[in-house]
Amino acid sequence: MSFRRVIPLFKLFTNTENYNRRVLCHTIPFSSPQKHFIKFRYYSNTRDLPDRVEFLLSKIGKESDISQTSTTTEKATTEIKEIIGSTYGVNYRLKWMEPPRSVLVVKKPFTKSTDKALLEIVNWLHESYPNINIIVEPEVAKKFENELPYVFISQGHGDEYTRIVDFVITIGGDGTILHVSSLFNQCVPPVISFSMGTLGFLLPFHLQHYKSALEDIIKGNVSLLLRMRLSCSMWNTEGKRITKDDIEIGNLQSMNEVNLHRGRYPHLTAIECFVDGQFLTDAVADGLIIATPTGSTAYSLSAGGPIIHPSVQSLIVTPICPRSLSFRPILLPPDVKIQLMIGEESRAPVEVTIDGRIICMLKKGEWLEVQMSPYPIPCVNRIDEGVDWVKDINDLLKWNQNFVNKQLLTHGFV
Repeated sequence: MSFRRVIPLFKLFTNTENYNRRVLCHTIPFSSPQKHFIKFRYYSNTRDLPDRVEFLLSKIGKESDISQTSTTTEKATTEIKEIIGSTYGVNYRLKWMEPPRSVLVVKKPFTKSTDKALLEIVNWLHESYPNINIIVEPEVAKKFENELPYVFISQGHGDEYTRIVDFVITIGGDGTILHVSSLFNQCVPPVISFSMGTLGFLLPFHLQHYKSALEDIIKGNVSLLLRMRLSCSMWNTEGKRITKDDIEIGNLQSMNEVNLHRGRYPHLTAIECFVDGQFLTDAVADGLIIATPTGSTAYSLSAGGPIIHPSVQSLIVTPICPRSLSFRPILLPPDVKIQLMIGEESRAPVEVTIDGRIICMLKKGEWLEVQMSPYPIPCVNRIDEGVDWVKDINDLLKWNQNFVNKQLLTHGFV
């Protein structure tokens, strides 16, 4: 931390008026290599919190080949990993070895309805489960400084969340879950989501049922669907990792899709596609999408890609407005690596976005590698056996609805 940043903070918190309102500011010494934390009134930072509690995962209905710390579900763990190429596609039952200690609550920003919902849920949690530590993002803590004086905040690295968070509550839309995915670059704790967004395809619970839903997850009476993610890395012409602002970009996780697009440039891109190092095709198009099954109902679907059940491990390659009429989307197995290199014919850099976040621009000869990540998103389901998905593609996407099957959906099968 530079002196230029510290002096305003010192003035702010030594001012009598501000001191009475916020009490103190705590910063780590200059020489410390750790991240810096700001402690508001009554707030504690997450470094004081214990590590995550252990849990068991058991199969529901079919044989399981999930991988935890060991290769069996009979051993307690704090991590959820997925075997690449797994054929097991149903849900898992969660069982805590001891009551969960810490929860991260994430809300959709800039909306009054989610502000109100967050205050209601967090206050209820604090009153009903006083032993559970409630963590919010720094911006939320600052906004609700007076209403939520007991929450924990962290301005440290995302690895801190991985260490302490037992489960996550999201309040908002599908984009809120994507934001949570970006906070965890490795193992993700169970995520329970309440719908307050536009579509809510990934959100199985309605806000009015939050008490019963949260009671169930705290008791361990829930099932989890593991939604696969992608791991993405970017390389320059010398085979070194791409840097941004002189910082090396490491492996990034994607829940929906990795997208290469021409961006604001008017020309088509030329992308050389390889699968496990073997040349596949030259893609001349506005761009390319590499999507997960979860992302198959997002941008990829709008570009003409297929709808894939979230339990089916696969990588979807969908072109965006290709020049060739025969360039159709394809599905690839989960154990392959896809390399996408910017061709010499490209007239401009290509924009890389991950789950809607702009990451960087790739120039000629630079390339991106995508593969299945071993770190899925464990989403709490409303109903076992994947019934949520079948209901959602009919109710939310209006999939293949006409006058006849609309009546069947209304009245049921006789």
